[in-house]
Amino acid sequence: MFLFFRKKAEVIKRYLLIFFLSIVCLSMVIVMAPIGGGDTSTPQGNVLASIGGNSITSTDLDARMRDQFKNSPSGFDPRMVPLFAPSILDQMVIDQILVQQARKMGVVVTDAEVLKAFQGIPWLYPGGNFVGAQQAAQMIADNTGKTLQQFEALVRESLLEDKMRAIVTDGVEVTPAEVMAQFHRRNDKTKIDYVVVDPSQSIKDVKVTPEALGAFFKRDPDHYKLPEQRQLRYVLITADDVRPRVTVTDAELHDYYTQHLSDYRVPDRVKVADILFKTLDKSPAEIASIEKTAADVLNQIRAGANFSDLAKRYSEDSSAQAGGERGWIVHGQTDFESTAFSLKPGEVSGLVKTDYGIHIIKVEDKQVAHLETFEEVSGSIREELEKQRIADLQDSLTASLATQLKGNPQQFDDIVSKAGFVPRETPLFKYNQPVPDLGKSDGLENLTFQLRLNEVGGPVSVPRGEAVIQLIQLSPDHVPTLDEVRPQVEEDFRHQESINLAQDKAQKLLELAKTEDFDKAAKSLGLTAKMSNDFSQNEYVEGAGNGSQLIGAFTLNPGQMSDVITVGSNKVLFKVVSHTPANDADFAAQRDQIEEELLSQKRSLEFEIYRQNLKEQFLRSGQLKLNEAGMKQFLASYQTE
Repeated sequence: MFLFFRKKAEVIKRYLLIFFLSIVCLSMVIVMAPIGGGDTSTPQGNVLASIGGNSITSTDLDARMRDQFKNSPSGFDPRMVPLFAPSILDQMVIDQILVQQARKMGVVVTDAEVLKAFQGIPWLYPGGNFVGAQQAAQMIADNTGKTLQQFEALVRESLLEDKMRAIVTDGVEVTPAEVMAQFHRRNDKTKIDYVVVDPSQSIKDVKVTPEALGAFFKRDPDHYKLPEQRQLRYVLITADDVRPRVTVTDAELHDYYTQHLSDYRVPDRVKVADILFKTLDKSPAEIASIEKTAADVLNQIRAGANFSDLAKRYSEDSSAQAGGERGWIVHGQTDFESTAFSLKPGEVSGLVKTDYGIHIIKVEDKQVAHLETFEEVSGSIREELEKQRIADLQDSLTASLATQLKGNPQQFDDIVSKAGFVPRETPLFKYNQPVPDLGKSDGLENLTFQLRLNEVGGPVSVPRGEAVIQLIQLSPDHVPTLDEVRPQVEEDFRHQESINLAQDKAQKLLELAKTEDFDKAAKSLGLTAKMSNDFSQNEYVEGAGNGSQLIGAFTLNPGQMSDVITVGSNKVLFKVVSHTPANDADFAAQRDQIEEELLSQKRSLEFEIYRQNLKEQFLRSGQLKLNEAGMKQFLASYQTE
């Protein structure tokens, strides 16, 4: 799998940071022979898709979304899940299909190709020398949040997709006529007078009557369909509940220490903080400038400046925000260890150069190899033993209660109370929805939605401990009454009516502007007309949208007026003022770039069509099964969070 990490590295010739390259998922029209066989069973439970025997679960989809949203400024927002989850699941499905199709076609990625890709990652092979498996795993975790195996799998998938894309799009070409047309789309400009009618400005004018709201709801009551919900009676046994029942004697602590002496042998180690100035892949002039900055920082430290503050300001290491704190290091762990082990606690090094950059090292503490005494570790031993015994007692108590409750489900409350715990009830909840007190757990969700009414299930692990549950109410999925969903219906009604009011106002403006001045007509309706700058199809017109959305501005003659067009939820009306054609003398300078971009776009489109065709073939052949009910349940679980 990743044995190549034990091979000797070759010298790097260029960067190839595969993980951080965008995987452009687009493809070409090729009619493939139907693919038979595979898993023809309907996906059940939390399996959202089955592809040739491989499954994608709701847990997989949730993890993928959280991974994609983690770098978003707002983080993971459950309210956005229904918008993005279907397309993300589709991407996951097609990725699996592409892997299986590549295997069928004999397209493979070799270990040598993966190794070459890794060798192109400068922070894993600084100066062409591998940092070592242990450090590589840590650096991959720090930089990507992935394990070594996960990172390698991503690199393999990317390389495989690159190969398939190359096979599929090899014959794609761009004609001179297409290049010239694109040149004019980019450079032909126009100017317009325009009015934007924003529906949100009309929401306050919407009149909501019982009759109108009822009629609106009756048009599409299925839109408000509520998913199946269930309610539990449960007992939760937490670590805090059983901790008072657990004791650990001093004799047991001594016995444990004696039996695990090897665990308490500490090697030579030094505790360091580090300020790193990266020089990898920099030019000699850049390195000279960086070294000057590092020397200035070192002088500030020697003059009494705070090391931690300077590390936060200047260090380019992942430890910067922690004030450069690297913690304890041992021999063989860093490139600057000889300097670190030569310093005394409190001392700061000079400028230390490695393949990766220039370091300023501060030693905070130092220890020679020794055996930690019983007194030093007795606290941690007690904590570990208590933790083990608490977990064991939790398991035994929960198992005992589960046995009793399954045998006498009608006495749930009495049995739980006699055992010294408190029986509780959840509110009704949907599949994949966090449950108050019990939290979110795949095991809990799956068990809950498998139980029959009044049946007891468990034990089951939840975030706070172990639980035994009983299903006490089942509310099937159903089309609700208006009263059940009135706030949502009213919000939707106001939104739709505001759009209708905006359309009516824009239509009135169109009629008025046919017989009087455009600006005057707008003012008579309480609207404001604006004049744009010259803009191309690729440029944005303030408030009105992109030029490509106002395509009539490039085809109508000066003085002509558009129909009412919809841009987003806004209604837009414009009158052409003037046209400025492209300067043909500029064509030669832009031709190569336009041709390259068009070729990339056409290849992307061809590859996407190919992938979608492949998906349709997997569906027709029965190799791809989609659990639409499961997906609806998954999406519904986020709609009220």
